[in-house]
Amino acid sequence: MILVAFICLTFNAYAQHAGYTQLTDLTKFKQQFAEVAEKTNSIKSDFTQEKSLSMLSEKISSKGKFWYRKPNMLRMEYTQPFSYLMIMNKDNVYIKDGQKENKVSTRSNKVFKQINKIVVDCIQGTALNSADFKSAVYENKGTYLVSLSPVNKQLSEFFKTIEITVDKKDYSVNTIQMLESSGDSTTLRFTNKEINANIPDALFVIK
Repeated sequence: MILVAFICLTFNAYAQHAGYTQLTDLTKFKQQFAEVAEKTNSIKSDFTQEKSLSMLSEKISSKGKFWYRKPNMLRMEYTQPFSYLMIMNKDNVYIKDGQKENKVSTRSNKVFKQINKIVVDCIQGTALNSADFKSAVYENKGTYLVSLSPVNKQLSEFFKTIEITVDKKDYSVNTIQMLESSGDSTTLRFTNKEINANIPDALFVIK
């Protein structure tokens, strides 16, 4: 879930899409989104995450740092209120939760392989062309809202919709909201974004 949340990257989206108007012609948006993604070699940002559980009235909030670099390397490091680390380096995923460490190959794990594909599609700007989702795009004065509804049976078991808000100024992702089939939701908000920042190899090393 965390993988998807952060690699498609964070947004203020609402189920009713209040304040947004649906785009009828997606050609221009798809082209510009893909062009920007093609020129984006790396992303560095802070992030906040809010988790809403159907069983709890209060939201669970956390903060951390996010790094991405082409072709398929990602690091998401939670720093508050707990320490949690996830590194994705091509076909391998490393997770550290406190003293517990786990390594997973996306080649042998279908779930991680699917999540990996979603992340890559989002970052490369090809998510709108994915056969795994039915997509719609909305806009207001400052942002686009991309709504992805899974048509893939395996994905629909986890997600009801994935909604992404994109800044019109530079086509960077502001928020990602994942609505789960269970009724729970996770929202990622990206701030202090640095596009094409110099990010060292060491951040993505999986030992």
